[in-house]
Amino acid sequence: MRWEHLVPEDFKKAIEETGLCIVPVGSLERHGEHLPFGCDMIVAHTIATRAAEIEPAVVFPPYFMMQVHEAACFSGTVNFPQAFAIEAFGHLLNSIAQNGFKKILIVNGHGGNSHMLDYFSMSRLDEPTDYIFYQTGVSGALREEEKKTIEALWETDLGGHACEMETSIFMACCPGKTKLELAPEEAVKPLKRFKHLHEKGVNNALWWYADYPQNVVGDPKYASEEKGRVAVEIYTRSLARAIKAVKEDTVAPALQEEFSRGVKNKGIF
Repeated sequence: MRWEHLVPEDFKKAIEETGLCIVPVGSLERHGEHLPFGCDMIVAHTIATRAAEIEPAVVFPPYFMMQVHEAACFSGTVNFPQAFAIEAFGHLLNSIAQNGFKKILIVNGHGGNSHMLDYFSMSRLDEPTDYIFYQTGVSGALREEEKKTIEALWETDLGGHACEMETSIFMACCPGKTKLELAPEEAVKPLKRFKHLHEKGVNNALWWYADYPQNVVGDPKYASEEKGRVAVEIYTRSLARAIKAVKEDTVAPALQEEFSRGVKNKGIF
């Protein structure tokens, strides 16, 4: 059930019956020359919506006000100061909870958001909320046979961003919006410009740009909508299982209540 498609009566019923809101998050950033800027949030929203048809939940519109500092140098990228992004995201989830949702599941479609989401999740422990926060990726937790099926789809080994895999998945989620003719002519491999640092166990915030100044990894020319449809179908089923697990979870709510009492009355444990 898509939030923006519901009328008040159906919205109230959905809250009562599911208690769960899914928030698909992504980014607005460059994915080479061949993919649209909104790739990550479109994929996350599409798969979340399809999964919620299997395991009912309310799906919020795609959200992009997250973390994309590593791609801030590219045209089309919309980036936000870190404190603002964290605060705005917190306000969004509070507003969702005020509508009656007791559980909120973030479905992340942008790898760069993972660190922000981990920090945001931990920081909620200092500020007890009226909702339980969960997070997962667009694929949920794949079973071994599902992993093998998906791995067998790809003709290339190197990937990670705007590659054969991501391009195929986007093509399945948003047909007709990919321009493969603009993809790199050769596979994009890491430049390893920080090799001298990484060999000594040292890192730097520019590690991504140092390796991938085109914001592309791998060889998207091998992508196809047919491959993407197979992956999306599997991801959808896997994510539906994750949604079901969140809806049925009673441990996290109990522990959050217990932990919140400890925060309020320090020293009782």
